[in-house]
Amino acid sequence: MGRDMGALKYIALITQLGLSMALPIIFGVIVGRYIDKAVGTNSIFLLIFSIIGVLSAFRNLYHIAYRETKRK
Repeated sequence: MGRDMGALKYIALITQLGLSMALPIIFGVIVGRYIDKAVGTNSIFLLIFSIIGVLSAFRNLYHIAYRETKRK
């Protein structure tokens, strides 16, 4: 039973890492495209918000990794 809980813990961690990386990037792309269409610009806001999403994703990754290493 303990071994199964360890495996579930790692599956949950991998899922959390994936969502913490993907969601800010997807959100940045959607917001950037929306603003570009609303303002009538080419792709500048898409680029800006995509970069913000990537930076946010790496920040999330850093905090999760820091928290996990602090536990052990």
